[in-house]
Amino acid sequence: MNLKKSHEIWISDLTHTEQGIVSRTFPLGASCVYSYAKKNLGKDFNFKLFKFPSKLNEELIKKSPKVLGFSNYKWNFELSYKFAVLAKQRDPELITVWGGPNFPIDLNEKIDFLKKWPAIDFSIELEGELGFVDLIEKLSKYNFKASDLKKNREKIINTCYLHENELVSGPINRIKDVNIVPSPYLNGTLDEFFDQPLIPLFETTRGCPFACAFCADGQASKNKIHRYHPERTKEELNYIAKRIKNMSELMNADLNFGMYKQDVVTANIIRDIQEKYDYPQTVIVATGKNMPQRVIDVASIIKGWQLGASIQSTDESVLKASNRQNITSSAYKKLIDFGNKSNNTKTYTDLMVALPGDTKEKHFNSLRWSIDSNVRSIRMHQSIMLVGTDMASKNTRNNHGLKTKFRTVPGAVGYYEILEKKYPIAEIEEIIIGSNTLSEKDYIECRIMDLFIQTFYNNYLFEEVFALLKSLNVSAFDCMLYINDHPELYSNNVKEIIKDFVSGTIDDLYDTLEEAQQSVLSPDIMVKYIEGKLGYNELLENTVRLFNKFEDSRDLMFKSVKGTLQEKNLFSKDIEKYLNELEKFISIRKNEPLRDIGSIKSMSFSYDFEAIRENDYIINPKSMPLLEEPLRFDFFHDQEQQKYISNQVKMYSAQAEGMGRLLFQSDSRLIFRSFSKSS
Repeated sequence: MNLKKSHEIWISDLTHTEQGIVSRTFPLGASCVYSYAKKNLGKDFNFKLFKFPSKLNEELIKKSPKVLGFSNYKWNFELSYKFAVLAKQRDPELITVWGGPNFPIDLNEKIDFLKKWPAIDFSIELEGELGFVDLIEKLSKYNFKASDLKKNREKIINTCYLHENELVSGPINRIKDVNIVPSPYLNGTLDEFFDQPLIPLFETTRGCPFACAFCADGQASKNKIHRYHPERTKEELNYIAKRIKNMSELMNADLNFGMYKQDVVTANIIRDIQEKYDYPQTVIVATGKNMPQRVIDVASIIKGWQLGASIQSTDESVLKASNRQNITSSAYKKLIDFGNKSNNTKTYTDLMVALPGDTKEKHFNSLRWSIDSNVRSIRMHQSIMLVGTDMASKNTRNNHGLKTKFRTVPGAVGYYEILEKKYPIAEIEEIIIGSNTLSEKDYIECRIMDLFIQTFYNNYLFEEVFALLKSLNVSAFDCMLYINDHPELYSNNVKEIIKDFVSGTIDDLYDTLEEAQQSVLSPDIMVKYIEGKLGYNELLENTVRLFNKFEDSRDLMFKSVKGTLQEKNLFSKDIEKYLNELEKFISIRKNEPLRDIGSIKSMSFSYDFEAIRENDYIINPKSMPLLEEPLRFDFFHDQEQQKYISNQVKMYSAQAEGMGRLLFQSDSRLIFRSFSKSS
């Protein structure tokens, strides 16, 4: 084969697509490196940017670039590495450059990593722009003979490589003025992605002042904050809003949005765009971990901000073991109270199970605290051992007796055509399933409780029921415990779903990375992964199953509420009457909410649910007797809801684990039917 040589430099931020798009945002990081490199080197080289493996393959068949760059994340490493290996086999002179957080911080671990993955010629740490340009300029001096450059042990900014099994590292430099990086939106680099079901991603700052052990951004070198000019942000957001299609969401990449005074300016920009373009309906951000009043000020401006904070755990010993510093309890509750009173926000918190020092009791206490703080959605995550974090270091593993297993990254498995041949590829990640304080049995029980919280408590599915409990001074978590402790109430469907959830939690795990790869990549097993029988996100998948078995879930919920109140000697005839009506009300409003969204349903009730809604459903049935004449209500999706649902379905149908992601990310208040008195 006569390979066509080129003076091209390609940068890729690949995503798996076999089971749907896994990385669902615009490739912002890679496009910034692309834009900066093109600005400085565009006269000498042609640059191309890729996100989808099929597009990269099409171009590789035609030619080989001088340099092929890859973003390095846990969800795309194996896919990118397969491209690198095969491209270098065909063209040994091809140079591969990698950048991203999926790289160790320990010196010896860096050497081991580069030895294990020899198709990585250079790895860039921290911000990629400076290192990538410096590397290309130095390679040019050696006529792109990487071996000659390495022999001279050239020092390259933010870049390391192996020479004769020794690590050569350049100086660590961060960009002090991030505005020197051209906007990949404003220069048109990202235009092609507006035609794809991807969420626009933007950033106003880089860096994080915190040092969490489980996070790749917790390194001291990333502690200083650098900010883009607000005028640039304004131009970018207007550019996005003018071009977006069938999309309701916008995602911010800042690590602590709302914590800084300049974020007020950004919030006003977003609100102006919302009023002008009716976009975005939902704004996804990582809320600042400090300055709660300022966060509230910012949140009061933006419509559709999912407001909350990542707590991870409420236990001081767990936080200390993770180098984690949380917002104070009083400040956090103030933040959540504000969010719950606003129609513009959806409150949330993030918790992790099996962090160093965690126990079943501590995890349950964190769940209770979150619920009692009136958080509307608790996002519960497994603890993943990310390369390049302190938690993944040998010291942390040994000190806390961390027990880990390997599994596929959900959705990141498939067959991909590379240079006219198909290859099985799977991303593997390492998760914690126990420690010297958490047994595997307790870990499973924590995960089952997480499933109950995700299904019954989150996303307003039974908010009216929990409001009743609140009016009686009963914690919703007591009801969750009742569900957990009374399996005799489970229908056959619920029993089967829980059984499958436990199986998905523990059975599809491997002791080593090599064992996982050998098993998953075998043809018979690959079929099961691609068909969704293995390797799915068990929490999201089984939440969807319980959601779809609405009558089973509803019956379990109402039986458990009754049982909880009976245990506390609070159950009465008035409550029983109200619960009977409430069960019908929730059923017509929330069963199959994505179906027939243009239809109107009607039903009569012996309570005025419009008046009850005005009080956030917090009522004592003893003080609200039955109506003398039933009231008839219409249940429907208004035009705003219909547009939102249509956009969400279009986007998430193209994503891996689409329905589960839709329920997880969407504002359920825009999905469940509105209601009003019949005219």
